[in-house]
Amino acid sequence: MKKSYALMVLFIILGLNNFLLYEHIVTKDLKIIRDLVFEYDTKPLIKDTTMDETEGIFDTSKLGEQLYIDDHYYIKYKVVDTKKPLILGGNTKTTTLGKEIKLVDKFLCGDNYDDEPKKTIEGEYDINKVGSYKLTYKAEDSSGNIETKEFTLKVVEPSNDSSTPSEVKRTPLKTYIKKYKNSKTSIGIDVSAWQDDIDWKKVKNDGVEFAMIRIGFGHTNAGEIKLDNWYKNNIKKAKEQGIKVGLYFYSYASSIKEVKEQTKWILETLNHEPLDLPIAFDWEDWGDFNSYKVSFKKLNNIARTFIEEVEKEGYTGMLYGSAYYLNRIWEDYDKTWLAYYTDNNDYEKPYMMWQLTSTGEVKGIDGSVDIDILYK
Repeated sequence: MKKSYALMVLFIILGLNNFLLYEHIVTKDLKIIRDLVFEYDTKPLIKDTTMDETEGIFDTSKLGEQLYIDDHYYIKYKVVDTKKPLILGGNTKTTTLGKEIKLVDKFLCGDNYDDEPKKTIEGEYDINKVGSYKLTYKAEDSSGNIETKEFTLKVVEPSNDSSTPSEVKRTPLKTYIKKYKNSKTSIGIDVSAWQDDIDWKKVKNDGVEFAMIRIGFGHTNAGEIKLDNWYKNNIKKAKEQGIKVGLYFYSYASSIKEVKEQTKWILETLNHEPLDLPIAFDWEDWGDFNSYKVSFKKLNNIARTFIEEVEKEGYTGMLYGSAYYLNRIWEDYDKTWLAYYTDNNDYEKPYMMWQLTSTGEVKGIDGSVDIDILYK
């Protein structure tokens, strides 16, 4: 390996451009491979190029010309980004007559590489005139990849509808126990301050076997991390009833620095408190995603950092996500908590836990509560 170290030192000293001028000197005992092109953020195996047992993968974390050198090979390759930005949102947007609307932020628009793709609306419309306007949403990333989405903007008269929302129909926990409980599952709930004061003895007696408890959320607009008002009571009382406990943190992190501050706060708050289940990273501020100015890759790096940091302290990390965003934005994780409100779960990727409704009814809790299934 001394030769490859020496070559890399020369590469650092001379820089890529000058180094390539001396290519004929330093590669006389190496096999040269050129003109390879790989897509950004993929994992191409080196042995697929060398056709031998060379271990490892090519680094595709940066765009542009790259170089791989070892004791046998001198490989030049280029990393490119050909993936178009992603535009998510319905085909119709509505605004009230005369009301300004920022259409570029009425869709979630992001990119695998670019933190802030260029977003424009093509077509004419008049918010001061009732009607339907055919428009095009256009997104272009820094690599020149373009995606478009046709949609209709409806400008309508102000509504005088003063009807009250219909009451939410809740389903008793016993219904889910009967349908999903078996030797390979446990039935549980996830709770926060939204459930207010919980009678955990009644919860236990109703059949709850585990609980995912919100420990906190942040950073807030003031840059703070907030403890859930009922966290301490919930974890104490749930454990007293023999209910298995895991936690989740509702994050608004937009950087590695922020998420490390959050995990540090979580671990300090826990103070080595034992848990039966994972600590979940819950990021779902999709309505404001455009304002975060992060690529999908950066968002996934934030999530993975959260998981890595809690696991350094002996806890288990997990990603929480809805099926919609798990299929479109999130990468694959070792442990996933799937949110999918359906009786016909056709989600194809592996998951550890399934949140199947937000309108469960559990004795000891006033109002609706999320119901979850844990798979053993």
